[in-house]
Amino acid sequence: MATYVVAIRREARLETVTAEERVRQVPGVHIKGAGNPSRVVIEASSQAVSEIERRFGDKVIVEPEIRHGRLGE
Repeated sequence: MATYVVAIRREARLETVTAEERVRQVPGVHIKGAGNPSRVVIEASSQAVSEIERRFGDKVIVEPEIRHGRLGE
């Protein structure tokens, strides 16, 4: 499974449903980091990500998490 960041689209931020509440509805999604109602870090299969995009694509953006390390480490 890969790690992704799911963020609420700007147009949908006035709704009361959080990013975490949306992705919890999809089987195969594991929450790695929450706390910000507009964004959540998840681990999920590509099938689960496709399902998130199918269900909530007009409300959220799903992008792979990119971790930066210092060069030479």
